[in-house]
Amino acid sequence: MTLLGVSTGVLADRTDLTGLLAYDPEVVEFYNYPRSMLAAIERFCARHGIRPALHTPVPYDEPSPLRRFAPTGPDPDEAATALRLTEATVRCAADLGALHVVVHFPSPYPPHPLAGFDSWCRDFLDAACGLAREHGVPVLVENLSAHPLLHTAEHYRDALAGRPELGLCLDVGHAHLLGPEHGPLGYARALGPVVRSMHLYNTTTARYPEHGHEPAHAGQSAADGYLPLAELLPELLDLTGAPAVVLEHRPPAPGDPGPEQISRWIRTLIGHRRPDRPAPDGPALRTPDGPGPRTPDRPDSRTPDSAAARTPDRPDSRTPDSPGPRTPGGPAVRTPGEPARTAPSGPPRPAHT
Repeated sequence: MTLLGVSTGVLADRTDLTGLLAYDPEVVEFYNYPRSMLAAIERFCARHGIRPALHTPVPYDEPSPLRRFAPTGPDPDEAATALRLTEATVRCAADLGALHVVVHFPSPYPPHPLAGFDSWCRDFLDAACGLAREHGVPVLVENLSAHPLLHTAEHYRDALAGRPELGLCLDVGHAHLLGPEHGPLGYARALGPVVRSMHLYNTTTARYPEHGHEPAHAGQSAADGYLPLAELLPELLDLTGAPAVVLEHRPPAPGDPGPEQISRWIRTLIGHRRPDRPAPDGPALRTPDGPGPRTPDRPDSRTPDSAAARTPDRPDSRTPDSPGPRTPGGPAVRTPGEPARTAPSGPPRPAHT
């Protein structure tokens, strides 16, 4: 079973978590939230039957957006900061019962010196393995497209070999920007089940610098340079069995499809894959009355198949036409007719996604 998720990057007002409910997600990937928001995040997920996932850094309490995340240096202070932020995110994920942690890897910024690069990579990945093992949370490195020494599918396959605590978050847009010979299918074929999640949006080489992560929809054509997601996504899932697909587009702009239309179409594509795929791993969902997150010493915690975890075929799952959350007392869902806010507000948005 593949869960449909959404990143908080889709929100114009990142403090208004109810804006995510229009996507009817099973997973929400939280990115760049301060410590002061963690209790609200936990309540929101428990109330709506949502599995949290975290994208490093969470928590992030600095007043300015994170401009650089450089886990492979070459500046040792930046590498130490990246590892500190990763450790804090993994610890937070364990406390929240998160499905996984995503971390950008390697450092994407020039210059890209060859000297010491292998050591920087090994040190960070070994530390990430230790954190994943200690806290029982899978750590997924996200493929980037900027580093000449580590950006292809084969590069990531070799870097992750022998590290079962780690996986890949396949960012389909980053892979697409590398060109046809290094696109998402190449990653799926090379890494298979090492791909544990996907970041999904659409883009073209020409449009990316100005438009960034565009919402995926059926009207985007390969003839215009977009990913042919109607054919591609089911094939990617058949090759990888990825437990989650996370929508990671910018806040919708005028003329874009609405959240309900976007998520409904992607659910249709997810449903076109073979059913004999593994269920998601990672700590169990936290609920107000249930036990805490799963740890290596707690095998009896709930799993994604338990009553607490919402699945697409449960009769009480929300639909775009439902009146609101299932649990009394929850915040109201923004209705499709309500105008969306377009000016970003709330915690600072990271510069590099």
